[in-house]
Amino acid sequence: MYQELANRIARALSDALTGLGVSGEAGIFEDRTLAGFRDATTDKEAPPVWGKGIQLIAPPRDWGITCLIAPEVASHQMVDQLVELQQKLGKKKAKRQFAKLVNPRAAELAKELTARVDRAALPEFSRIEAEGIYINFYFDPRVMCERVLAEVLREGERYGAGSRKSERVMIEFSQPNTHKQFHIGHLRNVLIGSALANLYTFAGYPVVRANYYGDHGIHVAKALWGFKELHEAKLPAGEDALSFLGRVYAEVERKLASLEGTENLAALEARHLQVLAALDDASSDYYALWQETRQWCIDSFHSIYEELGVQFDTEFFESEVQAEAQQVVAELLAKRIAQRETQGDYAGTVFVDFAELSAPELGKMVLQRSDGTTLYQTKELVLARRKFTGTFRRAASDDTGGPIDTSLYVVGSEQKLYFKQIFKILEAWGFPQAHRCHHISYELVQLGGGKMSSREGTTVAYRDFVNEAIARARKLTADRGITQDTEGIAHQVALGAIKYAFLKVDPSKTIVFDWDQAFSFDGNAGPYLQYAFARAQKLIADFDPPISETTIIPDSYQPEPQEAELCRVIADFPERSRMALAQSAPSLVANYLYELTRAFTTFYDTCPVLRAEEPVRTFRRSLVFAFVLVLTLGGRKLLGLDLPSEM
Repeated sequence: MYQELANRIARALSDALTGLGVSGEAGIFEDRTLAGFRDATTDKEAPPVWGKGIQLIAPPRDWGITCLIAPEVASHQMVDQLVELQQKLGKKKAKRQFAKLVNPRAAELAKELTARVDRAALPEFSRIEAEGIYINFYFDPRVMCERVLAEVLREGERYGAGSRKSERVMIEFSQPNTHKQFHIGHLRNVLIGSALANLYTFAGYPVVRANYYGDHGIHVAKALWGFKELHEAKLPAGEDALSFLGRVYAEVERKLASLEGTENLAALEARHLQVLAALDDASSDYYALWQETRQWCIDSFHSIYEELGVQFDTEFFESEVQAEAQQVVAELLAKRIAQRETQGDYAGTVFVDFAELSAPELGKMVLQRSDGTTLYQTKELVLARRKFTGTFRRAASDDTGGPIDTSLYVVGSEQKLYFKQIFKILEAWGFPQAHRCHHISYELVQLGGGKMSSREGTTVAYRDFVNEAIARARKLTADRGITQDTEGIAHQVALGAIKYAFLKVDPSKTIVFDWDQAFSFDGNAGPYLQYAFARAQKLIADFDPPISETTIIPDSYQPEPQEAELCRVIADFPERSRMALAQSAPSLVANYLYELTRAFTTFYDTCPVLRAEEPVRTFRRSLVFAFVLVLTLGGRKLLGLDLPSEM
């Protein structure tokens, strides 16, 4: 909708410029504006921008579009003066002096253009005003509310969605290690990755949701040794297997730390390496124990994903790519991307020297140890090759087919260098998709004790965290007098509070989780959105919106400011979802939903709905219906929030 209006403004201003005898500038302005509008990009904090000089007017000012073409045209007209100033003063001083000369002319030009704009061609605007160097086009609230509601009701669940695209996108997220604690840092990863997958799907991309399990390696060997030697390979009754194994791993790490500086440390480390080697021997006791406990962990992960409403289309396992990793090392050596150390303590080690790939700032990366074993990064390259050749295992529901075109890796910010190295290797290897690989980084989660580390055993476990949230939600629902499906609603409130609290924070910022803020019913929190949704649902029970009618707003009715503001925020949803996708920032959707809910709450408190007379009642119920639809799209469909019908 805004796109079409901005295009028409551009044409109207182009015609006005022609009328002033500056048709050359008119053509330049219109062509660039329309092209820029189609490739819209925006700053995080700014209103949507389409083309140079046209953008939405930000609240709390009246709803409209502003144009900054006058200074550009004035500069074009006065370019000779700029050249003279540059010759006299130099470029830097000339630029400041020129601005003082241009602005008065731009203000005059803004008034002249405002007077010449064909208002009949822009019926959506009630007034067009020159304000300094700006030309502001203010919407007629009645016309725009009519347009917004008609579009939302007509498009329904497709409101703001993109058309079908051919570019196949894989989003790899979660990537937990078996035999280690699944903590709230992992939870942030899952929520960001799932939201990004939903955003790409909503935009029309074929999406493959992928998970890569770290089910092999020294951390597994340590946990298995501890489980067998310190706990007789017995899982205590009533214990969650994943949580218990995570604590065992942390216990072994503490034991290793206590042996620092003693001869016993080397002996224990050697024993752990023996256990690691046994994982490749199907006849060993440790292999059988590994297989059993590995399945415990995977079952626990699947239970967590089910609870969160998250699904994956394909799963990779580190243990499955051992042999293929050796092949990759051989291929990279043959292509002279990697090299083998021939002397010294590290003789036999295979590594990549990025100075040889014209990227010395990336240092070096080892792909194979001197004993012939490969590392995690080598297996990462195996998976990338599978992605880009289309040879990975797919779920029955995955109909994307063919190789992956774009790959997103949702991994913590401490791995920035690692992914730069991986992507550079893929580029040298000859994969064109290397330039469409993106590391989606995120920062830490803190809850009282600061940064979490499963090595130290000081993590906030996912299960403990969620159980605490559910206990708090039970009390909240009881206090609010909810008597039906109390347990189900408590779970929805708990998970909604957690998901929103995590997703509202930009991935580049650390989350400092606060229980009281997360469970607020009157602030920027999940329960605030959920409560508004439940209230709105009561207003539209058994309501059939007038989708086929040409007129939703009663004749001669001028919408109240609260009605117009709610329409204004609803109209922002398509652009906000596109911004979130472009910036890989689900937080933009979350905070938009808070703005939307605030606008609805103000409307709800000031504009009676069911007590209003017809046809105003139908108009207001249609507005509530549109609110519920957009909150459902943004909250449930994009962010995965639970939205109970009763609170």
